[in-house]
Amino acid sequence: MGMACVRLIASVAAITLSGASAAQVSADAWPARTVTIIVPLAAGAATDIEARLYAQKLTENLGKPFIVDFKPGAGSTIGTAYVARAAPDGHTLLTMAPTFTLAPLAYPSLPYDPDKDIVPVSLVSKRPSIFLVHPSLPVKSVTEYIAYAKANPGKLNVGTAGAGSLAELGWGWFNSITGIKVTVVNYKGGGPATLALLSGEVHAALGGISLLLPQIKTGKLRLIGISTPERSKILPDVPTMAEQGAPGFSYAQWIGIGAPGGTPVSIVNKVQTEFARAARTPEIVQKLEEDGTVIIASTPEQFRQIITEETARWRRVARDTGTRLAQ
Repeated sequence: MGMACVRLIASVAAITLSGASAAQVSADAWPARTVTIIVPLAAGAATDIEARLYAQKLTENLGKPFIVDFKPGAGSTIGTAYVARAAPDGHTLLTMAPTFTLAPLAYPSLPYDPDKDIVPVSLVSKRPSIFLVHPSLPVKSVTEYIAYAKANPGKLNVGTAGAGSLAELGWGWFNSITGIKVTVVNYKGGGPATLALLSGEVHAALGGISLLLPQIKTGKLRLIGISTPERSKILPDVPTMAEQGAPGFSYAQWIGIGAPGGTPVSIVNKVQTEFARAARTPEIVQKLEEDGTVIIASTPEQFRQIITEETARWRRVARDTGTRLAQ
């Protein structure tokens, strides 16, 4: 081997080691300045509340400011595109929700590639929904609801927060699994859907635990099931929908963290580690678990797998049920 070749190999090795060292140094130094957590949805939702909780705790833990910035619109794609274009150094992060998995189904031409331009960091938490019926409906369990719907095909209706929403897809999947026929009524938001259920305009709906527990306690609504495969810690006696005649059914609102594509693995892992450390603090555990939130703090690989599975599932459900996702 000639000296020129040896020098070339040595130079390549030096560059490779230098690059690896630089990535490690940047990970060790993260955060070097303010970190902005982009929320691509409107302020006031669970995504906003949880992002603020983590921003406050991470600021305390790491000594650098973590701020929450809102860039809603176009089914969360505006904020997601903003993060996709940001510097891949861990100082701009994305708060992710199920809308991330629905966007490729709703928008044929996204301003980013969801597989390449956003790196999954961690599934932070998930929130089960509760299956609620109006008390005028003569059922006290999901099993009885399914039997009643089969005996009265097309006579029941369920409310959702909007056409092409996750809730509409969730009901479509539930109806497909159980073989029932009900009418899905789409409202412009969760508030109107809840009011419709309280008034008896619709017979059933999926809703948030903390928001609707008061109506359950006063008898204005009847709780008959939990939407996730696992029972809720704060409602341990309520069976899941999967336990009651909808095998395999799994529906949850979740929140995750993503970073711009190209962010070094070392930084991604550092961000995940810090979010997981914050998630274990008593303040966050108490605040989130009191409303039924399940803290996950997954690895990047686990989160990527969840995104892949959910995107495929909702694509299949939309196709099989003929649901047109909102744009």
